[in-house]
Amino acid sequence: MHKGVIILGACQLTKGALDIFQKNNLIVYGILDDETKWHNTTIHNIPVLGATDDPTFLELLNQECAAFIAYRHIQKRKNCLNFLIAQQKSTPISAIHPSAIIADGVQMGLGNYIGAQVCLASEASVGNHCILHNGVVIEAETQIHDWVEIGAGSIIGDHVTIEEEVFIGIGARIIPGVTIQKGASIGAGSVVLGNVKKGDVLLGNPAKSIQQG
Repeated sequence: MHKGVIILGACQLTKGALDIFQKNNLIVYGILDDETKWHNTTIHNIPVLGATDDPTFLELLNQECAAFIAYRHIQKRKNCLNFLIAQQKSTPISAIHPSAIIADGVQMGLGNYIGAQVCLASEASVGNHCILHNGVVIEAETQIHDWVEIGAGSIIGDHVTIEEEVFIGIGARIIPGVTIQKGASIGAGSVVLGNVKKGDVLLGNPAKSIQQG
């Protein structure tokens, strides 16, 4: 059982993560960020201790303190993960809001952010290092792969497959049964009625590709 947590990243998700850990009665020892402008400041009264390679950070991890990665940018998240694995042979914990509704049979990986009032229906699965913002609904037997971000209030129908590194904006709707391939982006408020190709960008209702060519 972890005694506390250190958050990597002073950014948009940090305040949400702080709220989650405090509601789950987990002590947050501090925040780390490589940008010096954050050093010697506080976020919700939690100090920004220094950079992610700060010796104090490494010492705390050696004392069984957990780490959570709050960066939204995928490459920053991956860099932090690689650092944790290389230095500590450990992986970050998830931040799961206590108001989230998680049905029996849901499978979930490591390092995820699950916001307030997220609903995961029966036999849905969430991979590793995903971000599900407040109020996201994932219907039954939908598969979400690693490094996916889904905006607040989005509804993902049943039997949907969302591959790695997909971004879905606020308030999107994905009808049942579709596949969104790796690296695709769905704009805020879009309604996706069919499969989405790898790396494509869709906007609108119904959602249409805005890629050239």
